[in-house]
Amino acid sequence: MTEFLRCRSKHNKYPTELPTTSVVICFHNEALSVLLRTVHSVLNRSPPHLLADIILVDDFSEYENLQEPLEDQLQQFEKVKVVRMPQREGLVRARLRGAEVSRGEVLTFLDSHCEVTEGWLEPLLVRIAQNRSNVVCPVIEVINADDFGYQTSAVIHERGGFSWDLFFTWKAIPEEERKRREDETDYIRSPTMAGGLFAMHKQYFYDLGSYDDQMDIWGGENLELSFRVWMCGGQLEIVPCSRVGHVFRKYTSPYKFPKGTEATLAKNFNRLAEVWMDEYKHLYYRRKSKEERNIDIGDISERLALRKRLGCKDFKWYLRNVFPDMASVDPNPPAQGEIRSLAYSLCVDTLGEKGSRIDQVGLYSCHGMGGNQFFTFTKNNEIQFNDDKCLDAPRGEPGTFVEMITCHGLKGNQEWKHNKRKGTIIHVWTETCLDMSKDKQNLVVNPCKRYKKSQQWRFSRYQTFNSTNTEAGYNY
Repeated sequence: MTEFLRCRSKHNKYPTELPTTSVVICFHNEALSVLLRTVHSVLNRSPPHLLADIILVDDFSEYENLQEPLEDQLQQFEKVKVVRMPQREGLVRARLRGAEVSRGEVLTFLDSHCEVTEGWLEPLLVRIAQNRSNVVCPVIEVINADDFGYQTSAVIHERGGFSWDLFFTWKAIPEEERKRREDETDYIRSPTMAGGLFAMHKQYFYDLGSYDDQMDIWGGENLELSFRVWMCGGQLEIVPCSRVGHVFRKYTSPYKFPKGTEATLAKNFNRLAEVWMDEYKHLYYRRKSKEERNIDIGDISERLALRKRLGCKDFKWYLRNVFPDMASVDPNPPAQGEIRSLAYSLCVDTLGEKGSRIDQVGLYSCHGMGGNQFFTFTKNNEIQFNDDKCLDAPRGEPGTFVEMITCHGLKGNQEWKHNKRKGTIIHVWTETCLDMSKDKQNLVVNPCKRYKKSQQWRFSRYQTFNSTNTEAGYNY
């Protein structure tokens, strides 16, 4: 029996008495047609007795057709209410405003560029009805950004995670979790959520501290809530029988950060780290510039008091019990940071779209901000990005491009030897050296040549040792 048929069979067994929900959709400069697609899919594919209302929160949009034309098109629907923010507030405060005026027992948050599918709502509400401390997410499927076609997913193989720069990532479902599940329709315990689409009992949302309303625009609020749910007694889940499509933009987001993207994200991430990450916050800060580390984050005393009042567990417990993938990360690797050319103002950089098995890697002007130029040289002689992608040279022929592929831990074509004194990074399997292409845009491997400038590299930070040896082990 396919997963789809199992979900339909399961659907017939859902209780008719389930909590009602308010669907909160925040938008800023969204395309009107896309926003209406989201609203109409919720209206058409949600059981009327379970849908209390739809709250559209306009976060100070500038487009004319999102003013009266939007309200004119929605005025026939009694359950749809439009709320206007008097100034730009960002996702967190806009969602809090929507929650204030909602009437349902459950809050369901959706992005403004979605399409829900038939049967999407009941699986979420069932899990919350079973335990109000369950925070649940649908499976996020893809709406093609070019033609807006809906692309369904097969069996789900990933759940939410994060990297130490505090960006959300997808991680493979571990063997222990796969064995726990009865079948492919059973819920998946997820360490984090993407944050755009989830449902949560309204009273539990407030009991748990809702959102940190001092976070600006967006960024970090998804991990902050994820950590808080797990550390303070709840459970975060992905529910495979609930499917919602989402448009993933290829180009620049329409959202503007009045104080700048880097400053806004740094403030949000720093607040998250200071309140919830305990001694592990240094794993985040070591990837940030001095300016980002020292940015004003405002008063966090209320959030610290909330954590104490809720009797939350510490972050070490979270890593060991919820996300052991990260607990095994070496907190003090041999080298990390930028991989900077000693001859040119260029650094190794991850380029283009990320998230696939193979990502692009090349050279770009050094910016000193970490992020896509932050790499770790591990004790296993790997050069890692985001703790799960490794520099890989599949062949040893001169000029072969270096790729960034999911780490396999088997050394082979992912094993490198770095000599800090000489600046060389040697690909052990092929005995070639990390080099740059003639146009200085790509990473390649070439035969090692003594004193060749394009083969000399340096990490921005090295572990301190008492030894002066530069040739043993990982050759720091």
